[in-house]
Amino acid sequence: MKKQFYTAYFILASSIFSALSVAALHNHPGSAISNSPARRAEALGIPTLDNLAGDWVTMTQVENMPAVHNFNHMLEVNRDLTSYFYYPGGLYPRKKGHPMIGLTVDGQEYQAMETRCFPYKALRRNRYCNGTSVETDIRMLNESRNVMCRITATNTTILQRRITLTLRVPGKLMADGIGVSNNWQRTGVVSIVRPARKPDAVSVEKDTVIWRWIVKLPKGGSTNIAFAVGDEAAAQSAQTDVNVTKWAARFNSCFDACKESWENRWADAFTPGNKHFSGHLPILKSNDAALIRNYYVGIWTMLALERTQFPVYKRSFVTSGEREDGTQYYWDASMQATTWALLEPIGMKVTLRRWLVQNPRSGQASGYALDLRSIKGFDTTHYSRINGYAFNACTIFKTVDEYLRVTKDYAFLDEKLENGKSVIETLDALATDWETLPKGHNGLANYGENNNLLECAPAYINCVPSCNAQDIWMMRQTAKWYARHNNMARAKELETKAATLLPKVMALYKPGTGVWNTWQLNGKHVELRHCVDFIYAGNALKRDISATQKSEMISFVKHELLTRDWMRAMSLKDSAAINSDRPDHGPMGAYDGWIPLTVNTMWNLGDPDSAYKFYCRTAVVTSEGPFAQAREFFGANRAGYDAPVRIAERQGCMKECISGVAFSDVVITTFFGFGPEADNARILVDPSTPRSFSGKLSNIYYAGNELTLEAGPKGVIETSKK
Repeated sequence: MKKQFYTAYFILASSIFSALSVAALHNHPGSAISNSPARRAEALGIPTLDNLAGDWVTMTQVENMPAVHNFNHMLEVNRDLTSYFYYPGGLYPRKKGHPMIGLTVDGQEYQAMETRCFPYKALRRNRYCNGTSVETDIRMLNESRNVMCRITATNTTILQRRITLTLRVPGKLMADGIGVSNNWQRTGVVSIVRPARKPDAVSVEKDTVIWRWIVKLPKGGSTNIAFAVGDEAAAQSAQTDVNVTKWAARFNSCFDACKESWENRWADAFTPGNKHFSGHLPILKSNDAALIRNYYVGIWTMLALERTQFPVYKRSFVTSGEREDGTQYYWDASMQATTWALLEPIGMKVTLRRWLVQNPRSGQASGYALDLRSIKGFDTTHYSRINGYAFNACTIFKTVDEYLRVTKDYAFLDEKLENGKSVIETLDALATDWETLPKGHNGLANYGENNNLLECAPAYINCVPSCNAQDIWMMRQTAKWYARHNNMARAKELETKAATLLPKVMALYKPGTGVWNTWQLNGKHVELRHCVDFIYAGNALKRDISATQKSEMISFVKHELLTRDWMRAMSLKDSAAINSDRPDHGPMGAYDGWIPLTVNTMWNLGDPDSAYKFYCRTAVVTSEGPFAQAREFFGANRAGYDAPVRIAERQGCMKECISGVAFSDVVITTFFGFGPEADNARILVDPSTPRSFSGKLSNIYYAGNELTLEAGPKGVIETSKK
């Protein structure tokens, strides 16, 4: 039944997107109608925000509730109908940054039964409140410390009836006898709440103000009540009240503006020469609605995590909205590298200047992530081992490499950084960082313990194949950049180093199984049945792995990791599976970024058809909304192939995560093959490989041209326009 539903959904979506393409012919960007926020997406031929929305999902299936973002902050709705979690500067763990406003209907409080996620709003509803159906719509004004909530109550009986709606607001009644001020929810901060419509009665119970509305509704009749909230430091409480009073008085127009700002941001992202971003993204059109869905939901995820308030650059992308303000993890952000370079090349370059001076071995916070609030400084300590994430060196390298190849900004290679080193010198240092790490068996680099790697996979430690394979790839790639600089001597040195390391890494492959081993420092040769080696060793060594090994690796993934709608990061057959239950890296779920990265490696190792089909199957999970940190299997059948999937929350899993943009990246770089080489030898990867779909990717800005790539059974062809 589920499959039939989603098949119908995708057929409907295909017809919608086809209609949008036709509409675009009649509403070109220069026409008056295309200037309307609501119509700009249609004019471009891309999905509207309402097309992107998730489905109504029952609360029994939801673990991680929908969020709303306004390009500065986020909120996450609660399980009742009106309260939410909001805390500028990071939500995790959940913080009650505003008063928890509760709704009662005829004196009874009801929980939300269903929820639905849109880019610009979150909906909750309960259609069974003793003859009343209640739906709430919560939004945030653009870049403001603001929350707005509209409550719609509908009489579902066959008779006219009187309904009493009550909002209970923790705080003190203000001098006007209506507004509520709260200065104890957060130390040093005052929150102010005001209704959009004057209550019929106001009363106070202890530290709670109660607003009541009494309405008569005919059969099927509806009424709305609403409230606006703002907060600031206590010293600015007077200005906060001015803002909230204005928002409440002009509630409808402000409420609509929440959507309009998102609509304009969405259209800007796909418009060449737009006034917000320094670049723009390609427009995808296809006969496959699942492909369309995943691509555009990936971009939704990216825009949800855009932040405009940080000093590193005014258009930045955080890892997750719940984390400490301005947190940008290198590993997660690397998975959106091509999309980032196309959409915001200026901001990406500025940010990479900060990345490149960070110490990849640092035990400080910078050993995991960049703080976008900090514009200078770095850890200069020389550490003898990895203290942060083992993948820092290769993910920083990869992101810079993709920026260079996509933008052709080769002058960046010679730019001097804050630490006095050039970019190409830093790439060299990252590529050879392994040489001074502690060594294990056969001279392989020791990449540390569980906290340096997957954090929840106890066997995945020490001389792991993934990071050692990436060392080979980085040295080879740096050699190409040196060749561009006519430094053939250093290029040859790096190629020789890579060739020397190659057989040592290849010896970690376990013949006949499709999986890899690690050498632990205790001398044990331990089998690893995890997607991370398939992804990072598979891609780094794709030109070195034999056809037999490629076939074995793909078979392992298809038989032990892939499920109907998602994948397992770790095989149930892994020796550590019983002790590794975290949703992102264990056997009962997967980090969202692993899916497109696995798809890319399957394609590169020779099974593009299976890779593409798996990618499209995962589109069903977007019924919950954008891509997250991880999705988990749940219920009695969680170990089965057809296990149900949901966004995870347990063990620290966040809502939206920037790694989900890889669902868009893989469309551009793999399915359409846009992958310029450092030596300018080619722009397209494997263009002659037949595609399992038909589609067009237009407005790919490269080398002063707007490229259009057309894919189909005969492969990919490229056209361009000035």
